[in-house]
Amino acid sequence: MDVSQIDINSLFILKHLLEEKHVSNTAHCMNISQSSVSRALQKMRTVFEDELLVRINSGYELTPKAETIKHDLNLVITSLEVLVHKQSFKAETNASTVRFFGLQPQINALMPKVINYIRHHAPLMTVSLDTTARRHFEALISGDVHFVLSSHQPTYSDQSLYQMAIASRDFKLLMNRENPMANKTLSAEALVNCNFGQISLQGERTLSFEHKFIELGLVDKKNRLSIPVQLSNFSSAPNIAATSDIIFHLPSTYANEACRDERLIVKDVPKELRLDFQMIYLYWHKRFHDDPMCEWIRSIFKELYLEKQVTA
Repeated sequence: MDVSQIDINSLFILKHLLEEKHVSNTAHCMNISQSSVSRALQKMRTVFEDELLVRINSGYELTPKAETIKHDLNLVITSLEVLVHKQSFKAETNASTVRFFGLQPQINALMPKVINYIRHHAPLMTVSLDTTARRHFEALISGDVHFVLSSHQPTYSDQSLYQMAIASRDFKLLMNRENPMANKTLSAEALVNCNFGQISLQGERTLSFEHKFIELGLVDKKNRLSIPVQLSNFSSAPNIAATSDIIFHLPSTYANEACRDERLIVKDVPKELRLDFQMIYLYWHKRFHDDPMCEWIRSIFKELYLEKQVTA
């Protein structure tokens, strides 16, 4: 491969193509013509000696080589963005995209104020939010996002990550107003025979507070909690709770927001079932630690949330 054949513009087009897997969508997203996208794709096919995208019935799919290139390309473009930002960053004229990953409850609770701040001080900047269920630090390590909002802790092997505590987290029980538990004083003994919904974001098979039932001797390997509903994201939980006997154990702000639906009610988790104190952190990779744009974004979180005892 002759590196001199590669131009930055074609790399940016290829990055969008590998994400969109669609020529016209890429053209629309980048505000360029479809012919420009097609020419860039053909040029990159020559450079990488691979088809990169192959046509299928529903559009295109990536070749194995393109999957590898997609990961590496994100890192290259990220490095270019950092290089440019180091030379000059002015919020009021910056037109970059800042990318976040987080689960729905954290994004819903914390990002609206951040976006409002950015809209007032950096009106040309784009904020991209990804709430797709996946391993929390995967996109951060690969360079796909600048920041992650999470209550999870990275593994020891992910020590290239920085963190800032920005909010505490507690939980409520969300249920239908007609649920037999809705008008009762809740206890672990009362809840042990209820039907729960599991939101399994990373393949978890147990409820987040099931270990509390085990510690109390109410649940064991032979007698488990009833979990007839398993979801891969949060979005369906409120409507399922509103139309069934399923109870969900959810972050408080998300559960309270769901109660705009008059069919629903939130109840406090019994003291003996409450989880240990948890924090939500803003995470970023060391590659962005000295990037002026990312430093500015971190300063927003400090101003809005740090030391304000926010609950999310």
